[in-house]
Amino acid sequence: MRRSSTRAASDPAVLVASAEKAIEELGWRPRYIELEDIIATAWQWHRRKPRGFKG
Repeated sequence: MRRSSTRAASDPAVLVASAEKAIEELGWRPRYIELEDIIATAWQWHRRKPRGFKG
């Protein structure tokens, strides 16, 4: 786990997420379950589309 020594006052101290409810209620399965994979694919998408869905 990597930790940052600086954070904004508005940043939460801890983030916790689970896909459990979506899996149970919707039958949805996440493509990526490891945090590093999620971040890597989000970064790849952002680099390809720096303007988001607009471009």
